[in-house]
Amino acid sequence: MTTTPTAVWQAVTHNYAVYARACDEKRYDLLPMVFCPEATLAYHVAGHDFSCRGEEAGHYFSGFLARCYWTHHLIAHPTVEFDGERVRASARVTATHLQRRSDGSINRWLVRGSYHDLFVQRDSRWLIVSRQCHCLDAEGEFEASGIETFATPAWADRDVLG
Repeated sequence: MTTTPTAVWQAVTHNYAVYARACDEKRYDLLPMVFCPEATLAYHVAGHDFSCRGEEAGHYFSGFLARCYWTHHLIAHPTVEFDGERVRASARVTATHLQRRSDGSINRWLVRGSYHDLFVQRDSRWLIVSRQCHCLDAEGEFEASGIETFATPAWADRDVLG
């Protein structure tokens, strides 16, 4: 293992920030800046497991996150290991999901865990080619029925979000 150049560490950190924005603002069009199309993604989130490829991530995420009125993915600074060719990174995550029930009340589902990613460089960008997400700690339950759906952020206009 070699010392991780600052530019690589910054690129990985930026990748995580773009991922959080894509999820929280329902900007699935940003995910190609995060994942390689052929990336293998495996999520184990408090009893909700799914796997997909990078090019399918927007479809999978939108089906799940459309059931949320608001989300907040807080991703800690990653640990980054650079071998001269590839990057292994790990970051802790706390994700809050607010769902609005049909009666107007709010359900809160809070999960905590970690991302374990392998990055490769493509066209001067560092993209995730493999992800294991393990969020084993949860408060509340994700509700699948009796919930309003939101294909776009309901809490702010897209123009405001930039």
